[in-house]
Order: sequence, then structure tokens, then C-alpha cells
Amino acid sequence: MNNIPFPKDKMNKVNYMWRDIERRAEGYGFFAKTPVPYPLSEFDLANKIAILGLKKGWGEKFVISTYKKWFQEGKEPAIDPSISEVCEELNLNKDEIISESKSSDIENKYSENTNSARENKIFGSPSFIVKNELFWGDDRMEDAIKWSFK
Repeated sequence: MNNIPFPKDKMNKVNYMWRDIERRAEGYGFFAKTPVPYPLSEFDLANKIAILGLKKGWGEKFVISTYKKWFQEGKEPAIDPSISEVCEELNLNKDEIISESKSSDIENKYSENTNSARENKIFGSPSFIVKNELFWGDDRMEDAIKWSFK
């Protein structure tokens, strides 16, 4: 990965970005304790599990619980202990989920989503495309909404 937003050689920026995440989370009523593990060792698997969960109807709860463990307890997504704890909390079978997330159906959807993001020049999240314009970051949501009325 050559696009790490938290470069160790720019600690003033890194510290600012982590603190900004805490402030923005607080604005949404979500407690976040940073820094958290990043980059993720199982980034692809975490996203594939989310795709599977959205398809099966438990994805939103899984993602919310995973993010809470990540940003409140410092437990990295898609690896133990986080994945076991989230699966237990939601009464899901961890081994089945990991296996299903590696199926060709999920792999294809992940590739399709990734290719779509590349085609739309998306480089981070959250991103919004409104009338062929890219808006990056939750702090750009109001700009995206205003743009939609142009």
C-alpha cells in the first residue's frame, strides 16, 4: 500500500488526523479513542465480510459492531479477537462467514466494487458522487447536497 494517510515521517499531520477523527466522531455521538491499528492486516477480508453481510442481512450490525471494537477498543477488524467477538455478539458462525466471504460470488462483487471505485477516481471514504462530481469526506456531505441542486 503506497497511499497511507498516516505517514510516520509526518507526525504533526498524523496526530492532527487522529484527533480530527475523534472530534468528528464525537459530533456524530460516537466515542472514538485513537490511534487505532492502521493499516489493516486483513483489509480485503474485512470488506468482503461486509459485502457478504449486506447480502445476508446482518452487514450493517456487523460493520457497526466491528467499528466500535476498532475505534473504541483498538481491536483490528477481520482478525481475532474482534471477529470472534462480533460473530458471537450477532450469533454468527465465524468459520462459515470467513469461508463464504472467499466465495467466487463475493470475490466477484468485491472486484466489481473496487473497479467501480477506480473508474470513478475514488481514493478514500466516505466518498460521494453527485452529478459526476466527486466529494470526499463526511465534511463534504453538505457540499455534495448543495451540488445536487445545481
